[in-house]
Amino acid sequence: MKIKNTFYRQLAIHAAWIIVPVFLFSTAAFSGEEKTFVYFHSSETSINNFKSLKMEFDRYLSRFGPYELQPVKERSEFEKQIIHQKNCLILTSSWHYRKICRTYQGKPVLIGIRNGKSTQKRLLIAKKEFTDIASSGVNIASASSIQHTRSAIKEMFFKKKLNVDAVKILTVPKDIDAIMAVSFGMSGAALITENNYDRLKHLTPDLYQNIKIIATGPEFPLMILAARLRCLEKHKHLIQIIKKMPDTPLGQKQIRMLGLDSFQEATDKDRMMLDLTKNVTLQQERK
Repeated sequence: MKIKNTFYRQLAIHAAWIIVPVFLFSTAAFSGEEKTFVYFHSSETSINNFKSLKMEFDRYLSRFGPYELQPVKERSEFEKQIIHQKNCLILTSSWHYRKICRTYQGKPVLIGIRNGKSTQKRLLIAKKEFTDIASSGVNIASASSIQHTRSAIKEMFFKKKLNVDAVKILTVPKDIDAIMAVSFGMSGAALITENNYDRLKHLTPDLYQNIKIIATGPEFPLMILAARLRCLEKHKHLIQIIKKMPDTPLGQKQIRMLGLDSFQEATDKDRMMLDLTKNVTLQQERK
């Protein structure tokens, strides 16, 4: 019995010496590589718990290489960091991407998907009609940033040459909060997505019946993952990892934290839509 125990003990020691170097090698393989960051900022949605978002994404991405999510709350800080950090991808709203694409010199590689669609529209809803949303004095509830909200409203009322600077904005965490603000009289109107307007029909039919669509914006792509043109080949592996995240339960959880179901590869049609909407935005800004 003693010989048998000694044999198993020695076998366990030899096995440990085999396993440990393999583990150390796999860890060292990543430690020698330059870390790649995925910088994230969304002007369209309010994500309160950036710490949780980062921890969840890092837990997933770090299994495949020296990859790390870097959420940035402030738009100005995000734009400053991606200029100085060359080894990075960016994950942001299509609206924001159009603003920074020339500076970033990137190419959209993945487009977010929600409910089977890569695009959506924004709606301005209220309980009553307004002849002039700016002079009416009502505030508009929105889950987007103030700048993004004003830009969206400007697109909607482009022909009327609305003075968007006079529009009061009430920032709320989510679209549903914007809808509730209208329902409870805290806000005269709300800027929401078409997707959440459709959800309202099923969640609160009575409120849905009392809501009017004041204006509708154009179709626009959902969230964009972009890479610098000179780094496309270098980041191909990480791009595919992000694309395949919904294939696993853990990856699905992280993608849903962004308000998406999955990603698909950006097509020429997607890029054309981004260029077209970018040109419209630039024309409006010049006027």
